[in-house]
Amino acid sequence: MFDFHQKRKLRSVFQSRFTQVILLVLSLLIFWSAYDRYLVAKEMSEKRLALEGEMAELEERQINLDKEVKYLSSDRGVEAEMRRQFDIAREGEQVVIIMDDDQATLTATTTPNNEEVRPWYKFW
Repeated sequence: MFDFHQKRKLRSVFQSRFTQVILLVLSLLIFWSAYDRYLVAKEMSEKRLALEGEMAELEERQINLDKEVKYLSSDRGVEAEMRRQFDIAREGEQVVIIMDDDQATLTATTTPNNEEVRPWYKFW
């Protein structure tokens, strides 16, 4: 057990201003380090949520692309895509182009009825 003088010495060391300042500085450094780690963890959590959302979108896109590749690998898919892009038809089929009413009235108003149709227009 400590004797009375050693306890007094130890108490005077802990109660001195110098020791209290050192303990305060150390506690502030520990608090600052903990707060910095908290900010880093919060930032990483936000980035993780953003990346998980992006990953979900990319997985959905991959599923859609896989479906499209599977569809286009069949003959029916290739034919449908060719018909959609190039307006082609098989032998014996006819291509029908449906126009809006606005375009039909526009072409009707651009050609006057009293104008004579020239012969080379009849040819084309």
